[in-house]
Amino acid sequence: MIKNKTTILVVDDEVDICNMVGDILKDEGYDIITANGYDDALNVIKNQNITLIITDIWMNNNTEAGLELLEWSKKNNFLTPLIMMSGHGNIETAMKAAKNGAFDFIEKPFDPDILLEKIKIAIDSNRKQIELLGRYRTLTKKECEIFECVAKGKKNKEMAENLCISMPTVEAHRSRVMKKMQASSLSELVKMSVTLSK
Repeated sequence: MIKNKTTILVVDDEVDICNMVGDILKDEGYDIITANGYDDALNVIKNQNITLIITDIWMNNNTEAGLELLEWSKKNNFLTPLIMMSGHGNIETAMKAAKNGAFDFIEKPFDPDILLEKIKIAIDSNRKQIELLGRYRTLTKKECEIFECVAKGKKNKEMAENLCISMPTVEAHRSRVMKKMQASSLSELVKMSVTLSK
């Protein structure tokens, strides 16, 4: 059973699908909230602490309401991962969802075990991203600039010239960035940059 409270929003205009997915997740100890469309889902998101969203792509007279929800999340820097599902799944739809920031895609009907595995991976990944974001927000403006330069592979001399600061100052900032981000190596810091940019 899940020890920490994990609330999952299931969005689908078919009540039977919401109930079926909800029953699967409740058996695993998750708290479930359901919504029957885009507007209903937005209302929940703005008033509840949601850990993960599972949404159908095609809803309400065949509109791509799920993708619209995904676009809203991206535009508003909403970090909660979305798993898209569709009964009309195809490679083009999956690619479109991934391109717009969906964490994963699953085609209906699906194996409950596969869905549960995707959920676990999405929640774990999201917790790491939120933790990294918390570290990143402790950086000063100059440290953020150094972080971005290091992630792009720039050398200390180049950073000093671009930022109009001395080499010792670059080295001091760089050391603080590594410490605050808890990065043990340059490659780990680059990976953190990639994670934060998702």
